Amino acid sequence: MMRAMQVAFIGLGAMGSRMATRLAAHGMTLRLWNRSAMQPGSRLGSRLGASFFAQSPREATLGAQFIVTMVADAHALAAVARGPRGIVAGLERGATWVDMSTVGRPIVVSLSAAARRRGARLVDAPVSGTLGPAERGELVAFVGGDMRRAAPILSVLCRRTIHAGAVGQGQALKVAVNGLGAHHLVAFATMLAVAERAGLRRRVVLDAFTTGAFASPSYVGKKAKVLARRYDPEFTLALTLKDARLATAMARAVGMSVPVLARVTREISRGVDAGLGDRDLFALETLYSRRT
Repeated sequence: MMRAMQVAFIGLGAMGSRMATRLAAHGMTLRLWNRSAMQPGSRLGSRLGASFFAQSPREATLGAQFIVTMVADAHALAAVARGPRGIVAGLERGATWVDMSTVGRPIVVSLSAAARRRGARLVDAPVSGTLGPAERGELVAFVGGDMRRAAPILSVLCRRTIHAGAVGQGQALKVAVNGLGAHHLVAFATMLAVAERAGLRRRVVLDAFTTGAFASPSYVGKKAKVLARRYDPEFTLALTLKDARLATAMARAVGMSVPVLARVTREISRGVDAGLGDRDLFALETLYSRRT
C-alpha cells in the first residue's frame, strides 16, 4: 500500500529533507518542491532516488493522495499554498494535506477552509523533535483534525501522536509547548551563566542540570554541545524567536497578558539581535556568559 502512495512534499529544509527521505525509504513515491532551487542530481536528490522535482507547489500536488508541508513560518506556508501556482490550486478531491510546520492556528484554519472547497482535507500536525528524531521516525506530532486521514504519513514519521481536537488545535498545542520551551531555554541560559560566575565548573553545572529534578530531554540532548560551546544549528535561535512570538500572539488572542512570556521573548530577541539567530538555540547562553 505504501508503494502505491503518491505524496507531494513541500519544504526540503533541514527537517523536511530528512522527513521526505524517510517517506521515500518506506516506498512512497514523492513529488517534491522547495522554495530554494534543488536539482535531482543534488545530494538530497540522490537520497530520494527517482522522486519527481516539480516546477511549482501546484505541479507537485496534482494527482497526489497526500500533501506534506514542512516550512519555516506562516508567511512561507501562505507563499506555497496560495495563488495559481500554489498547493490549493492543485488539490484534488479526496486528497489529504498534512501540514507539519509550526505556523500558528489562524493560517491553518484558513487553509483548511480553502482545502474543503476543493473537496480535500487539511490536518495540522506540527512536530516536536530535531534532526535525529526526524531521520529515525521518532518525532511527536500534535494533531488537529481527522488524525485517521493522516495516519499513513504520521505512522512513518512519528513515534507518538497526540490528538488535540479540531483543525487548528494541533497548532495551538504545539505553540503552547514551544512557549514552555522558550521559558526553559532562557532559564537554562541565565542560570548556567550565574552558576559559572559563582565559581562552579561548567561540567558540574551541566551534570546537575541534566540529572536533577528539573532535567529535561532537551537539556540532556544538548549537554555535550553546551559543554564544548559548539553551537552548529539543529534548531536555530531565530526559529525559537518565531515560536515565542507565536505563543505571545496566542496569549493575546485568548485575552491574556503574560508578562513573563513577554520578557522571555524579549531576551530571545536580544540574542538574535546580537548575531546568534543562525546558531543553535542553546547559543543563547553566550549572551550572558560574555557580559561584563
